[in-house]
Amino acid sequence: MSSYERTGWRDASISERHRHWGFNCPAVDLDFVMMEYNHGRPCSLVEYKHQNAAQPNTNHATYRALVALANGYADGPLPCFIAIYNPDVWAFRVIPLNDTAHKHYAHCKGIWLTEQRFVRSLHLLRKAVLSSEDSAAINALNVKIPEIIEDGTSCARNGCRTLR
Repeated sequence: MSSYERTGWRDASISERHRHWGFNCPAVDLDFVMMEYNHGRPCSLVEYKHQNAAQPNTNHATYRALVALANGYADGPLPCFIAIYNPDVWAFRVIPLNDTAHKHYAHCKGIWLTEQRFVRSLHLLRKAVLSSEDSAAINALNVKIPEIIEDGTSCARNGCRTLR
């Protein structure tokens, strides 16, 4: 059974109808899942979540299903991860969901990445060497991360640090 539409901007009618299909027909509306791809081939599955969204339970059946989809790709497992984003400074924190994502993001577990650093990591999922065009696009992006206060929450509205 699907969850109730909470935001109002999606088509609530399909969510409502799906609930009539029964308890043993589960479905979930993920926040914003994207498939990163290159030349028509998938590179990763990413669920983008706003920093103010509820902390994801990565053991939930929803994420287990997403990981199973990523791990079942015929050419080998795709990185599957959650990208928490802060739109005040466009910084990202990655939560790897499978081994492939853990390997790609081993250097930055739990830390906020600048937009430049995060987007560079997305490019490197596609290819080993960045073109000068890729580098120029990346260099035009933000280099800020949110300030972190003692309880671990971000405090972007109170100032940002600039990192490369």
